[in-house]
Amino acid sequence: MRLDHPNILPECYVDTNLIEYLMHGTVSHQQGCNQVVGTLKRRFSDRFAVGVIDKDKVKVGYLAECELVIETDHLCVLKHKELPHFLITVKPAIDRFLLDCAKRQGVRPDSFGIPSQLKAFTKQSKKETSNHDSAFRNLIIALKDDSEIVFLGKTLRYLQECQYNSQPDFIKQLWLDLQDADRDNGDQ
Repeated sequence: MRLDHPNILPECYVDTNLIEYLMHGTVSHQQGCNQVVGTLKRRFSDRFAVGVIDKDKVKVGYLAECELVIETDHLCVLKHKELPHFLITVKPAIDRFLLDCAKRQGVRPDSFGIPSQLKAFTKQSKKETSNHDSAFRNLIIALKDDSEIVFLGKTLRYLQECQYNSQPDFIKQLWLDLQDADRDNGDQ
């Protein structure tokens, strides 16, 4: 059964592919970070929503209205100071994030027909078809155990489940628990 998450707003095609995999359903794809912020302000002005944007493009004053909840190597979770909005930034961008996850997991993107070099990877990921591209989806599935991918999925599912009752401290604890589990697994 497909779920629908119209209040989760990723900004680009590969982000949408990743977020839909993590959420087991559809999300509201936007065309760029300015459109994500515009949609948050217009359509969700007083309702719960989560935007997912690349940090390399962030020049939006909206970030000044948010407080940092937690930051990992590639992800920043922010909470709006007054509105029921969360913003997750991927740094520097989704392309580098996925390539770095692949490197950590020992996964070769080229084994899925996706270039392993950043420039070529980015060129392919910018195509509109990467939204539902099975090669990217298979890469994402191969990366599903990466701690930052797990954290992103758990955070999104928690936010969607709790919405107006979401607690920033719980999100922080999610990351700390994953870090502890990684350390424990490294000791074995």
